[in-house]
This record gives sequence, C-alpha cells and structure tokens, in this order.
Amino acid sequence: MATSFFFTLMILMWERSTSVRVVGIGDNVVDKYVDQRVMYPGGNSLNFAVFAKKLSVESSYIGVFGDDEAAAHIKHVLDEIGVDYSHSISLHGENGFARVIMQAGERTFLPGNAGGVSKSNHLRFDEDELRYIKGFDLIHSSCYSYIEDALQTLSSTGVPISFDFSDKLSDDYLASLAKTINFGFLSCGDMPVEEVEKKLRTAVSSGCDFAVASRGSKGSMYFNGDFFVEQHAFVVEPIDTMGAGDSFLTSLLVRLLMKDSLFTTDRKLIEEAMAFASSKAAETCMVNGTFGYGKSY
Repeated sequence: MATSFFFTLMILMWERSTSVRVVGIGDNVVDKYVDQRVMYPGGNSLNFAVFAKKLSVESSYIGVFGDDEAAAHIKHVLDEIGVDYSHSISLHGENGFARVIMQAGERTFLPGNAGGVSKSNHLRFDEDELRYIKGFDLIHSSCYSYIEDALQTLSSTGVPISFDFSDKLSDDYLASLAKTINFGFLSCGDMPVEEVEKKLRTAVSSGCDFAVASRGSKGSMYFNGDFFVEQHAFVVEPIDTMGAGDSFLTSLLVRLLMKDSLFTTDRKLIEEAMAFASSKAAETCMVNGTFGYGKSY
C-alpha cells in the first residue's frame, strides 16, 4: 500500500514538473475575408495561445477587446477551445480587424483598422498582473501589439519572452527590442539568404538567445549565435496559408519547452523541433482561416 501510494505521488509530482503554461499577450483581430463575407479569429498573440492549446499546453491570452460582434465571436471561440482570457480588458469600440482576399490559397491584405480599440488603449501591467504573469513559463507577443514600451516591464518577471517581428526588420527595430526578449521570429519572404543570415545575426548579437527566419516556400532558418539550422518547407497544395507562420513558431517553442530545452544548444533537438514546427505549419495551410471558426458578417 505504502509503495503504491509513493509511486502514485511520484507520478503526480512528475506530471506537475513537466506541465507548462504559456501566455499570448497582445493582438487579437478577426480576419475578414471580403470576397467570402466570412470572418475568422486571428492575431499573432491570440493565435499563439490557441495553437499552444491545440498542442495540449495550458495557455492563456491577455489583450484588448472591443465590444462589437467581432469581439463577441473571438471570445466565444476562445471559450470553446479552452483558452483563458480573464485578464484581458474589454472596451467600448471596434475590435481589431484585418481585411483579406484569397487567390489560390494565398492571402493579400487590404487596409484594416490597425487594431481597433487597442491602438489607443495599450496594455499596462501593475504588480498584480505581473504576479499573475510570473506563473507562466513563456510569454509571446508581436509587433502588432503596441507593446514595445512594456517589454522591459514584462522581462522583469523573469519569464522568457518570444516576439514576432513579422516583416518589421530594420536593424534599429531589431536591435532595440532584442535586448529585452529571448526569442525572435522574423518574416523574411524572398530575401536573399545572405540578408536573412545578416538579420538573424543582428537579432542574436543584440540580445536574443535565438532567432528564426521564416522564408515561405524556401522553409526556415534558425540561428543561436553558434550555428545555423535550415529547415525545408513541407510542400502541400494550400487551402489557406493564413496563420502558417504563427503555427510554426508556436510549435517550435512548445516542442522545445516540453523538453525543457528552450535554451538548448543541442543541434539534434533543435533540428527535430524545427521539423515538427514545419509539419504543423503545413497542416495549418489545410484549414480555412488561421484555425477555422469562420462566421458570416
């Protein structure tokens, strides 16, 4: 009896020690597909929380919602998926939205509303909120979150920070933020490989523990200051490429985090995580919207 109880206790302790919690802090939008009159939940920081949850990780989201139909739809979807957003705020006004047209599975963005109410109501973090955030193992945010001025405050929690620079890749912007984050993600598209390597070196030399460049059909590239890892893209006939990059970065981070290896320099672990992330990005390309849940508008 005592042995059985001790074994059960050890299993429970192991489960607790290996459980992880992540939080997306920043942007949420609906992506309005204007040719279909359908809107899908999205936003880099929100997508991170959702994709992490789909990988069986406990996740939360903190952001600014409006009080319109778009905001209500996003909240309904988060409730259904099981992503906690109780520390978000809701304000009177228009929720963030992007406008999109689709052609052969590829998206083209039209002017949106630049985040709606979040544009003029940036997130602020008091001591209670910082105490809550300290309970997570990883923070993720993005260049669309109006959060640059708060990154230093968030870094004071000691929780590692991931940040998506998207295509905002000026050397000044990279260098100014890299010193307050741990992991940087860059969208480099058709940029020549020499320029990609240069951007990754700038991010890491400025403070990132590692940086990753997504390169569309050319795959992705990882750099940690010691070596590069290149990963090919998994080729699929896409239904919709929306959110593939967000799926990639989430899957990479979660895979490393679940192995307690966010800061690893083990090349094999990194290569395995990059391959896993690439496969999950390909899966995302086979879903309408970033992760589904379309609603007519």
